[in-house]
Amino acid sequence: MRSTRWNTFKLIFSMQFSNYKKDAFVIFSGWIITTLTLVIWLAFKNESTGSEEILPDAFILASAMGMSVIRNCLFNFVKTIYDYKNSLFFEKIFSTNISKTFVFSTIILFNQMINIIVAIFMFSVGMLFSDQRDYLVNVNWPIFLLGFFLLAISSNLIALIIVFTTKKYEWASVIANLFYFLPVFLLGLGIPWRLLEKNKFIMAIGFLLPQRYFLNIMASGWSGDITMQKNQFWYNGHFWIPYVVSIIIIVISLLIIGYIFIKKFEFENKRFQKYSSTMKHMAIISSIKKANSIEELNEVLDIKKLTTEIKEKKKILRGKKK
Repeated sequence: MRSTRWNTFKLIFSMQFSNYKKDAFVIFSGWIITTLTLVIWLAFKNESTGSEEILPDAFILASAMGMSVIRNCLFNFVKTIYDYKNSLFFEKIFSTNISKTFVFSTIILFNQMINIIVAIFMFSVGMLFSDQRDYLVNVNWPIFLLGFFLLAISSNLIALIIVFTTKKYEWASVIANLFYFLPVFLLGLGIPWRLLEKNKFIMAIGFLLPQRYFLNIMASGWSGDITMQKNQFWYNGHFWIPYVVSIIIIVISLLIIGYIFIKKFEFENKRFQKYSSTMKHMAIISSIKKANSIEELNEVLDIKKLTTEIKEKKKILRGKKK
């Protein structure tokens, strides 16, 4: 059993890495966009601007790292999961006894590894500037890392919800972009907080963005102001609010995903078990166990054949309902 899980893990991991390195857009959007914004702000800060208002905040690097998390763990993750969804990979592999939790955990693990690598890269870029190195003495690392990982987890969860509640990738992409670009401009990277806080309407909108609370935790940890006295972020001294709201967001997201997965996979699989053609799918179990390469796994996950089988099952189900 352990050998089977390990082989499946390696195959899924290899497939993701192969897809990732071939997708220029995912690499560009995950690495370049936020990094360029950060570098521009840091370079701008080191010039004589004549205006303190348009200078970035002391936690600009934390904000940039947070935005890279959203880009990689939400937007790029939506694209990855949708690729699997459109290829009917999930329907095929979940026709076997391979754990859904194991499959999604493997996919999420790869995404999180890329996320951490990008974050380390951005941190290294920030350390090229002396003023950013000076901030390190004040950083509360446990709080900063707590906000970082909560943001990463919540972004993956939101991405899964987007993928399995939209029928077309175009709509999923639009929603994912909104979840990225709104935080960029309303939560402290594209526009400094010191300017945003002067506009009540913008600040009110910001409270509707789930990423706000995670980013505020990261910012407070980076600046060493964990009780949010210097930068209150409109919580009026109630620094516990982002922590409580963050946990609520994650719990609600987990409940929604649990409902979606039960409805989409468990319920449909139980209905399909009534038909003799299910045995064909159960035979895939043995094939996956024997697969020793990506090519062999792709042969098992024959997309054209699967598409035909699923269409036939849906026709049968519709006929039963009539």
